[in-house]
Amino acid sequence: MIVGTLCIMAAAVLCHRSASIPSGNASFFPQFPAFVLFATGAYLTEMSPYIVGIGVILFALSFLRVIGEPFATTFFRTGYLSFSGALLIVVVNLFLNPTNDDTENEDRSDWKTPVVIEKTPQELLAIEWSTYDQNCTWPVAKLMLELSDIAYDAPVDAKKRIQKFGFVSESINAGAMQGYVIDAGDDAIVTLRGTEAHEYDILQDLRFLQSRSEQGSMHGGFVTGYNPMHEQVVKLLAQYDTKRVWITGHSLGGGLAIVCAHRLLSDDKYSIAGVMTFGQPKVVRNDMANNLGPQLDGKYVFFVNDMDPVTRLVPPYQHFGHMVRWTDSSIERSKRVVLFGSSGDEPVGQSPNTETGYVEGMSDEELDMLIDELEAPEQPMTDANGNPVVKGFLPSSSDHKLASYREMLERLQTHVSSH
Repeated sequence: MIVGTLCIMAAAVLCHRSASIPSGNASFFPQFPAFVLFATGAYLTEMSPYIVGIGVILFALSFLRVIGEPFATTFFRTGYLSFSGALLIVVVNLFLNPTNDDTENEDRSDWKTPVVIEKTPQELLAIEWSTYDQNCTWPVAKLMLELSDIAYDAPVDAKKRIQKFGFVSESINAGAMQGYVIDAGDDAIVTLRGTEAHEYDILQDLRFLQSRSEQGSMHGGFVTGYNPMHEQVVKLLAQYDTKRVWITGHSLGGGLAIVCAHRLLSDDKYSIAGVMTFGQPKVVRNDMANNLGPQLDGKYVFFVNDMDPVTRLVPPYQHFGHMVRWTDSSIERSKRVVLFGSSGDEPVGQSPNTETGYVEGMSDEELDMLIDELEAPEQPMTDANGNPVVKGFLPSSSDHKLASYREMLERLQTHVSSH
C-alpha cells in the first residue's frame, strides 16, 4: 500500500513537471513513466476503480475556465494518465485468474462418486462437516442453496416452501433487506436475501465505506443493511431455543451473512454450525478477517462459480475462510497449511493468521452495470449433451445465477478429477 501510494505521488509530480513542456512528441517521455507509475500504484493499492474516478474528475476540471495555466494542463495530464493507468489495471483484472496462488486443485484421482442416499433436512444438518475435509462433497450445501433461493420469495410463498422441509420460520425485514429465521430443532438457519434488481438501497452503499468495531473493519454497506435485522434474528433464536446456528445467502445476501455471523459470535455468543455463501462479494478488511477467521475456522465456506463477477466486489475489502471454486473441469480450493503448533498428524487446515486473497477486485461502477442482469431470470448455458457450460473467458453474470450454482453443486458431487 505504501509503495503504491508513493508511485501515485511520483506520477502526479511527473505530470505537474511535464505541464511546462509543450505538447507534442517531446512530452511523451515524462508522460509514459507517469502512466506506468499510475498503473503500478493502482495495482499495488487495489484502488484502481477509485483512481479511475479521480482521473475523470481531474480531466473534467481541466476544462473549467476559472483554472488557469499551468494547473489546467496539470489536471488534464494527471487526469487522463491516472484514468488510463488505473483503467488498464481494471481491464487486466477481468482476465486474470480470479484467485491468487493460495489455492490448489482438489485431487480426486482415486475418488469414486458416492451412492446418493436421500436424507431428510434434519439428517443433513446433523452430518458433521468441515472445510478440512479432503473432498468438498457436503450434502448440506444443497439445502443451504435452496434456502438461499427461498430468501428471495415473498413471506407467504417462502413459508410454504420451508414447511415442505419440515421446518417453521419467521421473516425478518429492514427496508429492502429481507431474510428468514428457520426453526430446525436444536439448530436454526438464518437465510438472507441478496438485493433484487429494482432495490438499490444497499447498492448505493457499495462504495468505499467502512464500518469499524473493536474486532475490526467491515464494509459499511453490508453492516448498514444487516444491523436493523439483528434484533429480530436474536429474538427468534431465543424463541426457538436455538443451540447452533447455520447462516447462508446468495449474492449480496452472502455479504449480509458474514455480518450476521460476526454479530452472533461477538455480541450473542451463539455456536455457529456453518456459514455457507454463494456468489458472495468481499466484506471484511484484514483486521476483521484475522478476528473472524479463527472463530469460523473449518465452518465457513464461500462457493465461487468460475468467473462469477460479484465475488470480485468490492476492493479493497477481501475474502477469508475457505473458497471452493468450480472451473469447468476442476475444483479449486483455498490452499490449506498445517496449523501453527500442530504435530503434523492433524488434518490440514488454514492458518488463522495467514492473510489470503482470493478474488480480484471489481468496481462499484461495474456493479451498477451488472445488477440488472444478475437477478434477471436466466438458465445456465448447456452444451449439446445438456451439460452445463461455464463461461470462463470473460466474467459473466450467468455464472452468478442461482441455477448455475445448483449445477456447480451437482458437479462437486459427481466430478472425477484426472489430476
